Amino acid sequence: MNEFQVIDSVMPDVPPSSAGQLAAARERVFAAARVPPRSRGRAGGRPWTGMALVAAAVVLVVGAVVALVPRPEAGPVAVTPLQKLEAAAARLAATPEAGGRYWRRDVEQVLRTKSDRPYKVEERAADVLALGPDREVYGWHEPISSKPYTAEGLKAWRQEGSPKLCPARGCDTNMPAYSSADLALALQLADGLKPTLTELRDLPTEPAALRSRLLESCASQVAAEREAWLRGAASRLIGSPATPGTRAAAYLLLASSPGAEVIDHVPGTFGLDGLAVQLATEQIVIDRRTGRLLGKQGLTPEGVAWRAEIVRSVGWSDVRPVPPATCVRCTARL
Repeated sequence: MNEFQVIDSVMPDVPPSSAGQLAAARERVFAAARVPPRSRGRAGGRPWTGMALVAAAVVLVVGAVVALVPRPEAGPVAVTPLQKLEAAAARLAATPEAGGRYWRRDVEQVLRTKSDRPYKVEERAADVLALGPDREVYGWHEPISSKPYTAEGLKAWRQEGSPKLCPARGCDTNMPAYSSADLALALQLADGLKPTLTELRDLPTEPAALRSRLLESCASQVAAEREAWLRGAASRLIGSPATPGTRAAAYLLLASSPGAEVIDHVPGTFGLDGLAVQLATEQIVIDRRTGRLLGKQGLTPEGVAWRAEIVRSVGWSDVRPVPPATCVRCTARL
């Protein structure tokens, strides 16, 4: 029997050996098959001992060849957008918070609108919300600029002499900034859910527990309405002074809601580039590395971003917020 035929039959995919490898292997097989003469005192020895040694040697050679054949390298494991979101949420939850008496969030709002002129306009404004001790609340809205945002629009605007477009800074000298919203509702997450700052900070940091806690305040009995209510509450929660763990849990709660999808590499129309939890008409964009909320984008039915809230800064400090001098009803108490 040809021992190399045995090797070929059990290892049909092994690359052919070189002449040198074949010679060395053949020599090892025959060397193992050479049986020393039997002693006269050992009568009745088994005559097939030599063949057993040959078979064992073949097995050894097969093992040696297998060890020499390079194993195919494992390809990179694909990481899904949801797994990236889970990792980002875990990093956010582990992020220590800075201390301070005041929590403040500065957002730049962007809105693309039609105009009575032959171009579309992009309006930008600064929006501030801040909370302090003794139930203090601050909030104001300040227009920044209005201008065309397409190349054709800019050309038409310049041909008109670049007229001043409002709302923008300087458009209303009597009210350069004004209260952004009803400050009494600053902590309201949804209809029927208006926690105190302490209650907000005590919300669970695990998605299932957070869902149960939030739904305790939902009066609706229809499942579809409950889910929509819950999405609204979680969407406001991620931009609130809740703890990092609670906000991370809210990400995952939103990602698991019916119809939600986690996507990577959003178009970034307004400079928002990150992971996104996409709902029907909104994208919540999150930094892949830190889990920080970058902002939100509103979508048309065709999926085109037409408005955005870009988070410029958020966190705690000991700096007391100071509204613009002429801002009316920009401070209150909850």
